[in-house]
Amino acid sequence: MYKISRQTHLLAAAVFSGLTFFAFYRAQLSADDRWHTFSTLALISAILAWILYYRANRRDNRDQQCTGDPEHPNAFPEGQARLIDNGRLPNRFNPRIDLKDFEICHYSVFAQRVIFAPLPEGQKIDPTRLAIRYSGGNYYYIVRPQEILLPADLVSRSDGELVITNQRIIFLALENGFEVPLQSLKMLDCSAHLVDFQIRDRRYTLQTEAACYAEKVLMLLLQPPAV
Repeated sequence: MYKISRQTHLLAAAVFSGLTFFAFYRAQLSADDRWHTFSTLALISAILAWILYYRANRRDNRDQQCTGDPEHPNAFPEGQARLIDNGRLPNRFNPRIDLKDFEICHYSVFAQRVIFAPLPEGQKIDPTRLAIRYSGGNYYYIVRPQEILLPADLVSRSDGELVITNQRIIFLALENGFEVPLQSLKMLDCSAHLVDFQIRDRRYTLQTEAACYAEKVLMLLLQPPAV
């Protein structure tokens, strides 16, 4: 989802503030009521621009809090891990997300989004046959069902926080963040370090030391309710 940067809001606030002072100055020198009207509109625009700037500034500060050190990922709480192992969903408080009506946060942990280069032209393979794996510091594809190994070339890696609620999967990050509806998830494939899934023919791959618990939470949320 595209977000206007706080620098843009700051520029708009400065421009409208300057227009406000100029319009008020001209209104004092002129009897033309149009300057009074223009100064009022400029003042309203300046106030709105400053409000948007402070909101964007607060949003960026919030996003910065969610990034961490990839060499020292946040440990998943032991008590909540036991709940998940027993087939129960923990409730977690996360101040960095705004929950919607009837939405509950069940999982949040440090993660990295990894994006890979497309396969070469001569290797056009149905994405549903590709499983991504990580081992020994390298990423690779497993082509099913033949179990053929292909190298996966890493293009970018973004630090952030993986959040799972009963309605959404969210990756909070300064770059390559996303928010997708839980019910649109398909092709979930989790391994020891990776959470991999597709939403509307787009692939999302996240690396975290707590991938197994992400898989269990997602499976609990997606399973049909007991009758």
